[in-house]
Amino acid sequence: MKYKNFNLTKGWPVSIAFCLAVLLWPVTAFSQKYSFTNYSIENGLLQSQVTRILQDNTHHLVITTFLGLDRFDGKTFTPVTKDNNLTDVFGATTIDHSGKIWCSNASGLYYFYADRTTRFVGDNKSSLIVATALLADKLDNIWGLSKHHLFKITGSHVENINVTGKKDTITSIALNKNGDILVAVVNKGIFCLKNNKWINIVPLVLPKSTYVAQFIVGNNYDDPIYISTGTEVLSVRNHIIKRLNINFKNDGVNLIYCITRDNSNGLWIGTNKGAYYFNNNTLKYFDESNGFTDNAVYAIFKDFGNNIWFGTNGAGIFRFNGDSFLIFDQAQGITEPILQLAKDKNDNILMTGGNKLMACDGKQIIQVKIPLLDTINNMFHCLYTDPEKNTWIVTQKQLWEKIGANFTCFYPRNKTDTKISFNAVLQDQLKTFWAVAGDGCYYWDNDFKKISGINLQCTSLVEVGRDSILAGTSNSIFLVKNKKLDPHFNTGFLKRSNIMCLKYYKGRIYVGTIDNGLFIWDIHGGPVTHLNEKNGLSSTSVYSLDVDKNGVLWIGTGRAVNLFKIKTDGTLQKIINEDIGSLVVECNQDALLFNNNRVWIGTTKGIYVFKTDLASNTFTAPHSTIQNVLFYGKQTVNYTYKNGYKEPQNLKLPFNNSHITISFNGIYLKNPGNVSYSYKLWPLDTLFCSPVNNNVVDYPSLPPGSYVFYVRSYNITGKSSNVASFSFEITPAYYQTVIFKMAIGVLLFLISISIWKYLKIKEEQKRKLIAQLRLEEQVKIRKQTAEDFHDDLGNKLTRINVLSEILYKKIDSGFSDQIKLVDQIRENADALFTGSKHILWALDPENDRLSEVMLHIKEFGIDLFLNTTISFTSNLTDATFKEITLPMGYGRNITMILKELFNNALRHSGAKNVKVSAFLTGDNNICIITEDDGKGFDMNTIKSGNGMRNIINRTKKLNGTIETKSSVGEGTTVTLVIKRIPDLH
Repeated sequence: MKYKNFNLTKGWPVSIAFCLAVLLWPVTAFSQKYSFTNYSIENGLLQSQVTRILQDNTHHLVITTFLGLDRFDGKTFTPVTKDNNLTDVFGATTIDHSGKIWCSNASGLYYFYADRTTRFVGDNKSSLIVATALLADKLDNIWGLSKHHLFKITGSHVENINVTGKKDTITSIALNKNGDILVAVVNKGIFCLKNNKWINIVPLVLPKSTYVAQFIVGNNYDDPIYISTGTEVLSVRNHIIKRLNINFKNDGVNLIYCITRDNSNGLWIGTNKGAYYFNNNTLKYFDESNGFTDNAVYAIFKDFGNNIWFGTNGAGIFRFNGDSFLIFDQAQGITEPILQLAKDKNDNILMTGGNKLMACDGKQIIQVKIPLLDTINNMFHCLYTDPEKNTWIVTQKQLWEKIGANFTCFYPRNKTDTKISFNAVLQDQLKTFWAVAGDGCYYWDNDFKKISGINLQCTSLVEVGRDSILAGTSNSIFLVKNKKLDPHFNTGFLKRSNIMCLKYYKGRIYVGTIDNGLFIWDIHGGPVTHLNEKNGLSSTSVYSLDVDKNGVLWIGTGRAVNLFKIKTDGTLQKIINEDIGSLVVECNQDALLFNNNRVWIGTTKGIYVFKTDLASNTFTAPHSTIQNVLFYGKQTVNYTYKNGYKEPQNLKLPFNNSHITISFNGIYLKNPGNVSYSYKLWPLDTLFCSPVNNNVVDYPSLPPGSYVFYVRSYNITGKSSNVASFSFEITPAYYQTVIFKMAIGVLLFLISISIWKYLKIKEEQKRKLIAQLRLEEQVKIRKQTAEDFHDDLGNKLTRINVLSEILYKKIDSGFSDQIKLVDQIRENADALFTGSKHILWALDPENDRLSEVMLHIKEFGIDLFLNTTISFTSNLTDATFKEITLPMGYGRNITMILKELFNNALRHSGAKNVKVSAFLTGDNNICIITEDDGKGFDMNTIKSGNGMRNIINRTKKLNGTIETKSSVGEGTTVTLVIKRIPDLH
C-alpha cells in the first residue's frame, strides 16, 4: 500500500508538509495471522518437547515427549506411561490395530496396553531392541529400524530383513495407503514389499553426503513422492527427481525434521524454525509473526479429521484451524477493538478502533496518519465507503473525505459551522449525503440540515428507495421521505428495542438490536420474523449484519458470527459452518465489510477475515467411547480394556445397590467444546434422547433386568458418530427371580387345584350324601310299598281265590258255563297273584343285591322249565355276587331280559337243554350267558320281534351290550355284558 502522496485541498504547502510527515513517519508493517490452537504444559501436556504425534483407533492423539507419552481427547491429557517406569526420550513410536502403543528408547522396546507396560523380548531373548523407526502394517506386523537395519516382529518372533543384501543401509520406512511397507535404501532407492518380494519403485541415487531422512507417498498412483533429506525436499514423479523451489535460508531455516501430506495433497514441512505449507506451487510460511511459533517442529501429523497437528521443541503442540479465516490482532499491530471498517478504491481495508486509523491490503497492516488531524482529542467514530468508492472518515469533531490518495476535511469547513458528533453517514442514489448523530438525523444541502421531528440519538442509516431513508434510534425506526419525516410510519414491534444496525435486502428490512435479537420485516405488508437465542442466534445482541453475493446473511452478535441462507420466499435457513460456528467472539457495531470474496468482521479481539465461499466441511464426525462406569457396590468385578479405557466385564449389580453412573466422550479434535450427546438405556428407552451437552448420566435406582446403554455424539454441524454401548445387569432379589415367581405360580396353581379338588370332593360327598339319602328314602318307600301292596293286594287276591273256590263248589255240575267262568276267575286271580309276587320282589330293596337277582332268575327258570321236556341248569352262584348291590331298576331289567330269553327258548328253540351262567370279567363287568342246544336259526334271515326289541331297550338302560350267536342246527348263545358302574360295589 502507498499513502505517500496524500494531498489536501487547502494548498500545496500543506501537501509538502504532509509528504514530509508521511515519509518521516515510522510505519511498521504486520503480516496476517493464521488460526492455531496451542496446547502446552499449562493445559496438562506432560512435557513441552514433543517428538511424535499419532492417533489410535479411538481417535485419541498419542503424543510422545521427553518425559513419556500423553493421550489426548481434545480436552484432557492423560499420561500413558508416567506411572509405568517408562519416562525416557522415545526414538520411535507406533500403534497397531489392537491399540497397543509400541515405543522404543535407550532401554529397549516396549508396548503399552490395558494400563500395563511390557518390555518386548521376543524369541531371540534379546531385551535390548533400540529402534529409530517403528511402523505397524495391515497385518499388525511391527517393522522397525535399528542401526539402519530392518527388522520385523510377528507375534514374539523377531526377524532381520534384507532388502537387497546384508550390507544395505536403510534410513527410512513408510506405509502406503494399502498398508504395504516401503523402505529407503541408501544409493539404491525406495522399495515396496509386494507378495513377499521387494520391488524397486523409485530408483534413487543421492550424493553420498545426503540420505533419505523421511519420505511419504500419495493416495493415488500418480501422486508425487516427497523426500526429505534433512536440508531440502525432493519431489519424485515418474522417476523424475525435482527439488522444491523453497529458499529455506531466507527464513533462517537450515534443518528439516518432518514432512506430512494432507487430504488436499498439500505438503507440510517441519523445520528448525516454524513450518511450511506447499500446495499447487503456492508456499506459505508459518512462524511466530503469523500466529505459529519460531520453535523447531519435530513432528507434523494429519489426524482422521484432516486436522494438522504440530509437535514442537518447547512450545507443546499446535493445531492448525485451517485457512478459512485469518486473524489480525495485537501480533499484527492492532492494539484496540476494531469498531469500524471501510475500503478504498484500491480495495485496501481501512479500520479504526477509535484511537487511530489503520489500513490493510489483506496481508499487512500499517497505521495511516491524516495530516492536520488532531488525534489526541479527536476520536474516530465511523468509516464509510460511498458508491464511488470514496472513503469517509468520521471523527469526534470532523468529517473527512478520502478521494483516491487525497484527504479533504469535509465538515466543518468554517469555525462558525455547528459542531456535530456523527455516528453514521450515507450517500443515497440521488447523491444526497446523510448523517445521524446523538440528537437526530441530518442531510447535506450546502450545510447539514436536521430532519424535523427526530430528536433521539440515532445509531444507523439505510436507504430503502430513491427518496426514502430509514434512521435507527435507541427505541424505534423513523422513515424519512423527500427529506421529511413520515408520521404514518409505524414500527410498534420494535418498541423498547435499541437499534444497532439496519440492512435493506429485496423488500425486507433486517433490524439488529442490542437486547432483542434480529427482526426481519417485509415492508410490503408481510409478517415480521423474530430471531433470538431460541431459534438460531448465539446472542440477542446483534451489532452488525450484511448480505453477501450468495444471498447469505452474515450476523455479528455478542458471542459469535451467525450465518443464514435467505431463501427465495424470504425465510431463513441457518448455516452451520465448522470454522465460524466454533469461534466465540464479540462483534462490534457496523464492523462488517465484504471485499473480494472475503468478509471482514471487527471484534473486541481484532479482525477476523472469513472466506465467503462456504465450502462443505471435510471433517469427520466424533468418535464415541464409554470412558468410565462407576457403581457403588463392593462386589468383585473383572475388567476388560476397551477403546483405551477399563470397562467392567459382565457387570452384575444387586437389586439393593443398583446405582450406576456412566461417563462417555465424543472424541472430536477439531472442535471438542461443541460436541453434544444423545443416549438411551434399553429397554427402558426405545428412542435416543435429544442431544445434550453433558457427558455423564446417572441412574440412581434401576429395577432388576438386563440393560444396554447406547450413546452417540454429534459435532456442531450435526454429523453423528458411531454408537458406543455398555451392557450390564441388575440382579433381582430371590423373590424377584423368575424361578421364584415360577415356583410361586406353581404353588398357587397347586393350591388352586387342591382347593378345586377339595371343593369337588366336598361337592361329590354332598352329592353322594344326597343320593344316599334319596336312595334310603327310595328304599324305605319301596319297602313300605311292597309291604302295603303285599298286605292289601295279597289279602284281596287271596280272598278272591277263596270265594271263587266256595262258589265253584256250590255250582251244580250242570252249569258248565258258570263253572268255566269261575275257573277263569280263579286262573286270573292266580296269575295276578303270581305277577304281584314278582312286582313285590322287585320293589323289595333287599333284592337289589346281585346274588338275589341271580337266585330269582334261577328260581324262575326252574319253575318255567318244570314239567317240560327241557332240562334247565344254572351256574349263577358266586361269593362276590353278595357284595354287589345293583342300582335301582337294574335287577328288574336283568330279570325281565332273562325271562324273555327263557320263554324264547321254551317256545321256539326245540332244545333239550338250557343253561345259564353268570360271572365277573377281568374288568369287573357282569357277564350273563344263556345257552341252548336247540335247532338254532339263521342270523341273516331272522326278524326281530317285540320281545327282542324289549331286550335291546332294557340292555341300553343297563349301559350294557348283548350279543346273540346262532346258526341252524347249532343252538343259540346269548351273552349279556353289564359294564360296572360306580354304584356297583
